[in-house]
Amino acid sequence: MNGDKPLLPQGAELVRPPTRPMVYLCLALALALSLLPWAGTIRWLVPDFVLMTLLYWNIRAPRLAGLGTAFALGLLIDVAHGVLMGLNALAYCTATFVVLMVRRRLENFDAARQTPQLAPVLVGKEALVLGLGLLLGHGFADWRWLAAGVVGAALWIPLVWTIDRLTGRPESSGAREPG
Repeated sequence: MNGDKPLLPQGAELVRPPTRPMVYLCLALALALSLLPWAGTIRWLVPDFVLMTLLYWNIRAPRLAGLGTAFALGLLIDVAHGVLMGLNALAYCTATFVVLMVRRRLENFDAARQTPQLAPVLVGKEALVLGLGLLLGHGFADWRWLAAGVVGAALWIPLVWTIDRLTGRPESSGAREPG
C-alpha cells in the first residue's frame, strides 16, 4: 500500500447517502423552475428541468426516484403545461426506463462523459412528446421544440455540479480512475 489508492473510500470520498426528502426537495425545486413564466419567444429553448433532475436521481439513487416518481411528475407537468394527459408521463417513464437500464455504466462516468450518453434521451423525450402529440391530433409540427433537449444536454454538467454541491457530494464524485 505504498501510496496506492485505498480499496475503500476514505475521508471526503465518503458521502452520506441521499434521503427521500433530499431527492423530493430537488425535484420540487426543478418543478418550480419549470413552472416559471418563461417568455414565449424563448419557451422552446427551455429544457425540461424536472426530467433532468429525475435522471440525475435515477443515476445517483434509483431506489428513491424510479418509474412511479417519473409517472407522477409527468402527470404534474402535463397538468401544468396543459398538454394531453399522460403524454409527458409516458415520455418520463420511457426516459427513466432507459437510464435505469444503463445506470451502472453512467454512474462510472463524470458529468462530462455522461452528457453524450444522456443527450439522445433528452432529445428523444422531446421527440416522443412532439410525435405522440401530432399523432393524437394535438398541436402542429414545430421542430424547434427538439432544441430543448439539446439545451438540456448542454446544461447537464452545471446541473450535476449544482446538485452535487447542494447535497454535499465531494468534488471528485463521478468518474472512477482506471487501474
